Amino acid sequence: MNIRQRILGPSSKYDHRLPYTYEARVAVTGVPGMTESFQSDTLCALLERLGDEQVEPAEVALFEIRPEGEVPIAVGDCLGADGSWLRRPEACAMFERLYAGHERRGRCCYRDRSRAVDGPFVDYEPPAAPAKRTGS
Repeated sequence: MNIRQRILGPSSKYDHRLPYTYEARVAVTGVPGMTESFQSDTLCALLERLGDEQVEPAEVALFEIRPEGEVPIAVGDCLGADGSWLRRPEACAMFERLYAGHERRGRCCYRDRSRAVDGPFVDYEPPAAPAKRTGS
C-alpha cells in the first residue's frame, strides 16, 4: 500500500458506481432481536467468511453500503448450485454478470481494497413489550 492509499484509502472507494463496503447481518438463533454483523470492503471476502463460519444462507441479510444508504443484495445470487457461499473465482464471474463495473477485462475493480472482514459485531434490539391494558 503506497502513502496515498494509507492517507486517502483505496481509489475504488471514490468510484461512486461501486459500493463503499458490504455488510452481512446474521440472525442469532434462539434470541429474537439479536444479530451479528460482518463488514468487508469486498463482497467476495464477506462471502468467504460466511462460508468459513458455516453461516446458513437463510439466516443472512446482505447489503451494499453506499453514501445514499443501504441496498439489499439477493442472497441467492451469492450461492453456488449446491447452495454453498460462492468463493473466488466463481464469485468474480457471478458478480461480473450481475454488477456493472465489478470487473473490467479480467481486472477486479476492488484490487486495491482490503479483503479483511471485521466482526462479528453484536446488535440487540429486544422485541417490543406488549402494551399494558388499563382497566375501564
